[in-house]
Amino acid sequence: MRTTINISENIIKEAEALYGTKNRSKAIENAIEDAIRFRKLKEFMQLKSKISFDEKEIKSLREKELSEK
Repeated sequence: MRTTINISENIIKEAEALYGTKNRSKAIENAIEDAIRFRKLKEFMQLKSKISFDEKEIKSLREKELSEK
């Protein structure tokens, strides 16, 4: 999909350098994907103190799952 946006030349060059590409679209797409991934991870980490897990039960389930393979 084609979209026109105004982005600083310096930011585009920095994104190209970070992602090792001269393709502006790919560099920007990678940067946006990383930003989305980071935001989702940040939101997930905020749940850490709000959700409790039974670590022993999780370990037991993992062991059962591995033994079935």
